[in-house]
Amino acid sequence: MPAVPEGERSPPKPPGAPAWASAPLLETVPGPAQPQLISDGGGLPFDPATLTRAAAALDPQDPAVAALLVQIDRGRQQAQPARLLRPRAKPAPLAPEAKLEGWRALARDGEQALFGRGAPPRLLTVAVRCGRGGRWEPLGASNSRPLRAVRDGVRASSWRLDPTIRLDPDSPVLHILVTERTMASGTPVAERLLAPELYIDSEAALLRVYVRPLAGYVGRAGRHETPVRVALPEPLGGRAVLDGALFEPGSR
Repeated sequence: MPAVPEGERSPPKPPGAPAWASAPLLETVPGPAQPQLISDGGGLPFDPATLTRAAAALDPQDPAVAALLVQIDRGRQQAQPARLLRPRAKPAPLAPEAKLEGWRALARDGEQALFGRGAPPRLLTVAVRCGRGGRWEPLGASNSRPLRAVRDGVRASSWRLDPTIRLDPDSPVLHILVTERTMASGTPVAERLLAPELYIDSEAALLRVYVRPLAGYVGRAGRHETPVRVALPEPLGGRAVLDGALFEPGSR
């Protein structure tokens, strides 16, 4: 076996026959070509169309927008050059309207709001929430993180075809290896799998896999691939098989 270069991980070893014999068999549900909701994991999920439709100007007097301005000021301060043994210099004064230029509301409910600036793959988002006493405060910023499809509040997980099993165009079953995207402290995935979404046309079969996250605090643990069999409504034929977890503007 060739040595793995320093700093790189060796690819996971595919499961053997016993693992596939006990792997769950999931029935699919119809899904759209493009996800109806997406999220970078930093706040509320939102409609992808929000990124391209005309956006109303944000009101600095809105308490949620005021919390966004607090986060913007933090970012402007952090962007100032570091100085030896002295705090960073204060950024040049800007009017609230100037600070909010390019920002738009992506999603909001009674307790949280999500604002964004830019477009994928360089989308910057800031999440804010309404805390005790009705006071809004920033939760933090997410910069250029992947946007994933969301269904019932769950972000789509990643999967790949098992490289040791030949993709049979006449078979109505896919053998995939699922990697959960949220922390689960090594808790098995099989019992938390939701019905996968499948969009299928004459050229491709686009599959989205969802794993229900654990509730409460979850410690960090290494991610593992879980063997899963997916029952298709018809054999693949000559279609390409695609993972539809990630949202990419302009894709299928």
